[in-house]
Amino acid sequence: MSERFCYRCGISEREGGPLIEGLCQVCYRKENPVLLIEDEINTELCQNCGSYKRRGVWVDPRSYDLEELIFEVADNALLETIEDSLDERVREFEVVPIEELDGIAELPVGKALVAFRPVDWHIEYFPAIITYEVRVKARIHELQRELHDEIKTVTVYVRQTVCPRCSKFLGGYFEAILQVRAEGRPLTEEERKAIGKLVEEKVDEIMRRDRMGFIQDTIEKEEGLDFYMGSTSSARKLAQAIRDRFGGTISEAYELVGVDRQTSREVYRTSVSVRIPKFQRGDLVTDRHGNVYEVERVDGKGMSMRNLESRESEHLDWKTVRREGIEVVEGEESEAMVTSITPGEVQVMDMETYETYELERPSMELREGEVYRMVEVKGRKYFLNRKE
Repeated sequence: MSERFCYRCGISEREGGPLIEGLCQVCYRKENPVLLIEDEINTELCQNCGSYKRRGVWVDPRSYDLEELIFEVADNALLETIEDSLDERVREFEVVPIEELDGIAELPVGKALVAFRPVDWHIEYFPAIITYEVRVKARIHELQRELHDEIKTVTVYVRQTVCPRCSKFLGGYFEAILQVRAEGRPLTEEERKAIGKLVEEKVDEIMRRDRMGFIQDTIEKEEGLDFYMGSTSSARKLAQAIRDRFGGTISEAYELVGVDRQTSREVYRTSVSVRIPKFQRGDLVTDRHGNVYEVERVDGKGMSMRNLESRESEHLDWKTVRREGIEVVEGEESEAMVTSITPGEVQVMDMETYETYELERPSMELREGEVYRMVEVKGRKYFLNRKE
């Protein structure tokens, strides 16, 4: 069998190793580079929030330190470009520290190892400029005796822009209104503060997954709170969080606000309403049997109440609250001193009128000479607690 020669350099197969597609080992690597990257890459970061595109999708950065942010954006752009610029015969690649490449002499066919490091940079102003050394080792043919080992210098330009989210936010955009109200009464100052804190915590959590989940504006009204939200889904998630904490009901309404010029579809704005229960801690309530309670706690699962006659506390879920016909009842408060205690009765003296009257002794600890808060509901007096 006659000896074969490389058609590019003329070296014999005996000297140049097994020919691959008519080329010696060296010429095959030269004619088939695996790193097809351009010398320059352009990328952008948002000057307002620091976000940047990852595979075409705007994402928030890991670090907001400006120097770390610039390198994060540049590294990402470089890696994405490397992945897109590898020869199609590279089916798998792995990024490794650059110092590890020297010791790599064998790789499976179709695998590449990629390493890079910044060798020069100017990041004092924009566009920031970072120059990288990129090195790749790879094997793309089973007859290769030596790996591809390619080094290239690539410069990444990081420019500033405004991302779509910030553009909409700065333009006053909102997609939904979250309205928080209480049933039959205005929100208390305590509830307003608690809801505001909850919303603030939840928005931070939501925006990790929904970049449009921002609050455009918060309007305090006499009856409640309105939050202008960047997305309907974020308004719904906040509504659910508020209901989980305070209880209540959620409803939605829709308003036609225009037509999308690109799709010709009608555009609606959503109002998501949360109506928390009318009950508050300290309220007096009655059930359908006429029992009188003081509300001790209200939450998303229901409310805890203390029976003013038995002095026992119980927790009812909202379904049971509705079934038992729990309603707020008016009561007239007063203060009275315990003047005497018998096994079955207690004699008390009203601290305003000095009138004395007897009550059935309740199942709570009482002491003669101490003053207690009392309440009268539908003609019957109950002990609330000892005056502090």
